[in-house]
Amino acid sequence: MTDKMVKAYLKALGNEERAAASIEKYRRALLSFAAFLSGAAVTPEMIRLWKDDLREKNYAPSTINACLAALNGFFRFCGWTDCRARFLKIQRRLFRDSKQELTRAEYERLVAAAEATGDRGLALLMETICSTGIRVSEVQYITVEAAKNGKTEIALKGKIRTILLPSKLCRKLLKFAARQKPPPARSFAPKAASPCRDIKFGRK
Repeated sequence: MTDKMVKAYLKALGNEERAAASIEKYRRALLSFAAFLSGAAVTPEMIRLWKDDLREKNYAPSTINACLAALNGFFRFCGWTDCRARFLKIQRRLFRDSKQELTRAEYERLVAAAEATGDRGLALLMETICSTGIRVSEVQYITVEAAKNGKTEIALKGKIRTILLPSKLCRKLLKFAARQKPPPARSFAPKAASPCRDIKFGRK
């Protein structure tokens, strides 16, 4: 397992238009495994020992499986059919931990705090995420056109889904956009699918 092989695999991922963040995670996982090998050959036993090492370092099971997924992808790319990392078995949660949920009172306090500091863009950012359920990486698809249409199409990781925008939120976004100097002609950014820099969404 050489640096040249890893770079070739990462380049192939880039050609497949994988997200830059995903490629970086794969890179870190592969370099971690290569460092663990210290020049030794890739064998099922070394894969198992690396997995055990990650567990001893108290990595979360989901993080370990993500590292193993990177390893398996690399093995397929190299044609090493005899090498395969077995994932950890994780029991699926039927219910989300309530401690991980943001209560309405907490949400309202966050928005109020942003408003109090005069950061209207941040307040709208939080309201947009909480009212639509989109990810931070998907905020770039909230454009002037989307606010006018009351919906937007999000295309990430080879999947396209339609997100409906509440009418009250659309009115707030359009009102905010109209106050910008100069106001955006069609969207909050030069391109409809680029970060909404005019309302500072892309920076938060």
